[in-house]
Amino acid sequence: MNFIDLNAWLGTWPFRDLRDNDAASLLTRLERAGIQRAAVSQIEAAFQRNVQHANERLAQSVESYADRLLPMATINPRFPHWERDLRRCHEDLGFKGVRLFPCYHDYPANDPEAIRVAQRCAERDLPVFLPHRLEDARQRHWLDPGRSLDLAEAADMIAAVPKATFVITNARGILGSALWQRQDLRGANWFYDLSLSEVHYKLHTSVSSMRDLAEFIDQGGARHLVFGTHTPFSYPSAARVKTAVLPVDAETLAQICSGRAERMLGLA
Repeated sequence: MNFIDLNAWLGTWPFRDLRDNDAASLLTRLERAGIQRAAVSQIEAAFQRNVQHANERLAQSVESYADRLLPMATINPRFPHWERDLRRCHEDLGFKGVRLFPCYHDYPANDPEAIRVAQRCAERDLPVFLPHRLEDARQRHWLDPGRSLDLAEAADMIAAVPKATFVITNARGILGSALWQRQDLRGANWFYDLSLSEVHYKLHTSVSSMRDLAEFIDQGGARHLVFGTHTPFSYPSAARVKTAVLPVDAETLAQICSGRAERMLGLA
């Protein structure tokens, strides 16, 4: 099975040591888990107002690994020159997509300027990635805002830009979320990665509630699933285990593991 990780990171996290997290070390982790390619962003960009410095650093880091590490630009809609940054990342640096950090750059996902970013990405055929969280708020450092993406706001953004492709990463409990409850968006072009989903979610509560992800699939959610690991915050092999037990057929599994990623990143 071919695997493309849509949720990986380079750089440093200010609140705990992620061990060596340069490009070569990241590839070693991915290879150990049998993952061939990954879409990567620079962690530090979440904490910077002018994120372009981090984007430039990312471009340099992956230059020697262009066939395996696919750079994803961070854009801050609150920075006055974000359109210049987007143009630079796409046209000059060859970035494959855009990550937005509403919780860290302090704006709602349905903010008009954030929606404008998504519209510009749609025009450039760049997917928009929205991390639900970077780290569990229960273990957050006191300087970390510790908020999670409001999925109702994310749903508003998806509805406002129907031509864009969206990926919600590192989220849990999508079945009962405000996004999945929007019946008008069931057929929209949005995806949800496996990195934090739990096949046996709430096992400690009741055996009957072990089917959170399975019920999502039963309700038609399989078309919205993609592969992601959230490495180095999480172990990449955990997402591999989930693919081994997903209740889907082989063709759907291949789409989840790499097919959809190839299309949205222009690799097919």
